[in-house]
Amino acid sequence: MKLRTTILMLALLATTSLVTAQNHEKRMAQIRQAYADRLEIMKNNPYDVPCNEISVDVSQNLPGSGIHERHEKYYFTQEQYSEDGKMASLLYFATCNETYTMGMHVYKWEFLWDAMEGDPMFALLVRQEGDARKEYRFYFENNKVIKVVPEVKQWPDKDMMSLHPYVIDKPADVLKLMKQYQTTFKTLLQE
Repeated sequence: MKLRTTILMLALLATTSLVTAQNHEKRMAQIRQAYADRLEIMKNNPYDVPCNEISVDVSQNLPGSGIHERHEKYYFTQEQYSEDGKMASLLYFATCNETYTMGMHVYKWEFLWDAMEGDPMFALLVRQEGDARKEYRFYFENNKVIKVVPEVKQWPDKDMMSLHPYVIDKPADVLKLMKQYQTTFKTLLQE
């Protein structure tokens, strides 16, 4: 009797794992398509008016690291009335390019949110130090990281602390960073 129960439990676990993996692959395909669609719209700009976009450029001399340049772009939806009658825009794509020490350290972030709900979908980090280049992709569903490419077996990886000026101890910290960008975006809209 115990053997049958154990076999049934293992079969159920295997089936659940397979279904979850298939759902994640389906979600990742949706995210890839949404990302490609957003890039295409921004590239071709099918309308004769500029996209809804805010740009922020900061250049400064930081103690200990020298010249630092930061270029951020926020792409957002047209203002629409929300349920409470207020006008609101949703952030759906943001980029951040940071350069330290005359181009020796370059960090590039791209963030993608659902344009209808504002939920995080995807984040891309490209880190370049000299000739060395590393790229990380973070896929989200229901405000949780479902996949990181390349997969880091143990967080924090010895390399992660230098990934970005923001401390990233675990993949979920990228979600916090995306929320910071949404907050900054709301602040910029009010100015």
